[in-house]
Amino acid sequence: MRSIARDTRRRAASLDLMLVAAGLTLYAGIAIVPLLLLGLYGAGLVIEPGRVAALVRDLAAFAPPTMGARAIVRSLADAGPTLGVGSLIASVLAATTYGEGMLRAVDALEGEQRGNRSLAGRIRVLPYVGVFPLVTVAGLLTVAVLPDVLGGGTTGQVLGVYLTFWIGWLSATALLVVLYRLFSARRLRWAATVWGALATGSVLAGMSLGWVLVLRYGVAVGEAFGGSDDVGRVVLFTVYLLLVQVTVLVGYLLVLAVDAHLTPPRRPPPAPHPEL
Repeated sequence: MRSIARDTRRRAASLDLMLVAAGLTLYAGIAIVPLLLLGLYGAGLVIEPGRVAALVRDLAAFAPPTMGARAIVRSLADAGPTLGVGSLIASVLAATTYGEGMLRAVDALEGEQRGNRSLAGRIRVLPYVGVFPLVTVAGLLTVAVLPDVLGGGTTGQVLGVYLTFWIGWLSATALLVVLYRLFSARRLRWAATVWGALATGSVLAGMSLGWVLVLRYGVAVGEAFGGSDDVGRVVLFTVYLLLVQVTVLVGYLLVLAVDAHLTPPRRPPPAPHPEL
């Protein structure tokens, strides 16, 4: 484990990781809302759309009250489950933008130069876009079941946070496995991909849950921006999105390090026998 950690740190130190992650953040910022809309639309195909909208509105109550997040979540609840054909096509096109950014980022990490990145990245990300609604369904079903199972007391709230972390961890792991397998420039071992995704998914789940809890209890986001909460919200969301992309890319470097340690060293060919 120490050797893998050293290898991952060495790979990260040799790259301008923040610059690569900043570029990927731009693509993620374009794709995130369409991706969420597609997730809710897919959930509406499995669950009744009205039920999906109701569950998402219930989630809005847990959003930070000072960030305008509740209004955003309610807007997603109203639009996502009942997307029209035109909106569905537009959402797919916008969501696949992340594939282009991810392909460019992975090429930067691996020193590759794959051609036609825009089209190739958008095509590669389609299975990821297809898996996202399944994860959304699992999350919404959990939201529907947890309150009745755990109750509303202190113990139930603590267990709810604990189970939310696990659900977020497993969901993030599933999405990362798909993402790393789709965009790697090499053939990765499944064990390396799963272990790397598990480690990265745990960090993402903990970071996201901690971020929500901190914001829920109040942060003066506009103090550093002339008292403008609107500007503060945009900056804070951008910083969070950047940290997510940094974590995803470090996770990919971890996968590469694990894969390298799982690959047995090549043995030199046997020396030819001298002719008698």
